[in-house]
Amino acid sequence: MTASTKLVSAPSLESDAIFQKIIDGVKEDPAKAKSVNGIFLYEITKDGKKVKEWTLDLKKGEVYEGQPKGGKADTTLTVSDSDMVDIAFGKLQAQAAYMRGKLKIKGNIMLTQKLVPLLKSGPKL
Repeated sequence: MTASTKLVSAPSLESDAIFQKIIDGVKEDPAKAKSVNGIFLYEITKDGKKVKEWTLDLKKGEVYEGQPKGGKADTTLTVSDSDMVDIAFGKLQAQAAYMRGKLKIKGNIMLTQKLVPLLKSGPKL
């Protein structure tokens, strides 16, 4: 790892709970997750520094902390911890976050559209 890609130590972040929910959802319905058929790398930042990475390997139906195993991500999303939480709870629309530069996407941006149904948090009341 070079100095520019070194991660700052972050024992737990607010967004960790979001990724745990994604892990639970993938375990609950692996076929739905695999239907996305993409590998996403989330780079979570805090105070402008990358502090954690999460991989959503939706080709294999796996979600885990760290870089993709044995390959590279189709899409890399960089977002701050607090903005990730706001996006997950619907306080910030992903498209608006992208347009404002709060969410950076590299790679296959169209593939991110397939994530939307997977990340929705159940039926609305």
